[in-house]
Amino acid sequence: MSRRFLLAVALAFAPVFPVAAQTPGSSPGEAGGEQVAPEMDMEARRESVANLESHIAQREDRLAEWGRDIIELDSRIEKRVDEIVTLLAGLRDSQDSRVGVTGLKREAIEGLQRGIELYSRKQREVAERVRTGRDEHALEDLDRFDERIITRVEQIVTLARSIPTHRDVEKFETSQGSTYWSGYYRENLRISDEWRQNRRDTSASDQIRRQTLNDLRAEVERLDRRRRSHEDMLANRNLPDSERALYERELGQFDAHQDHLDSQIRLLTTSTAAGGEAIGRGQVHDIGRLLEDARRDLREDVARLFRAYDQFAEGRAYIENLRKNLELRQAWLKEHDSEAP
Repeated sequence: MSRRFLLAVALAFAPVFPVAAQTPGSSPGEAGGEQVAPEMDMEARRESVANLESHIAQREDRLAEWGRDIIELDSRIEKRVDEIVTLLAGLRDSQDSRVGVTGLKREAIEGLQRGIELYSRKQREVAERVRTGRDEHALEDLDRFDERIITRVEQIVTLARSIPTHRDVEKFETSQGSTYWSGYYRENLRISDEWRQNRRDTSASDQIRRQTLNDLRAEVERLDRRRRSHEDMLANRNLPDSERALYERELGQFDAHQDHLDSQIRLLTTSTAAGGEAIGRGQVHDIGRLLEDARRDLREDVARLFRAYDQFAEGRAYIENLRKNLELRQAWLKEHDSEAP
């Protein structure tokens, strides 16, 4: 993560001090364009520059602290999601649980899809700030959202692949021995519980894989439409620099995203799974309660992460204004102060 990204978070939570607006032709400290008396206090001007330099340094230190905090929160979210996916991927239904584990996996997949929607919505919001020139530095932040979205796609595919696929299982089994009557031998047969469970697993696996494949292919088509749109705008429109930079950045990402989606599609269409540890209804219930708590915690953490990022962006803009003000003061001193270096 860039130093710019680390620095920007902290500022959002720190108290800010307003920088006086200046009118053209006025020097720093001349808010509203008021005329400065001929006997200017040059020493005070020098001190104002030194004070502003200290202020900026203080804000940067604070930004670095909040930067570490936001990275820690993001890492905690990713670790928790990965733990849940790993847990569920290692389980399968038993004849006792029937479709309980599959139901948990389906719910987890839906939760991961909602996560993708949240990150995508936030990414679009950030991209709009870049496009309109309100936050040129946010262009680098878009990569972080891409990384999380890609991870969620991989986790969805991992869960979809973990549901057992069809196995060759004997449909009938002997029940309560056999009988011999009037010269005929007859076995008492019934449909085996294993065959019934295999059919339930196969049906769920086929359905979830099919839906996941449809979603992945729809995303590939969406990327292709966006690529054509971006190429047209870059070639045929006179775009502002900020908007052009955004489209060029996104255009450069499309091929990588499509390659990743294609690889996930291949995994899902060519792999089979026998499942992991079979568990009963009691364990399914306990794990369901664990997942319910985890989902609540993750919703709160992701909301907190996005709030921190919003404050981060505000902080970055504030410190940028401080630096611009410092440049104006230094330029004024260079022009009017005989002792300036």
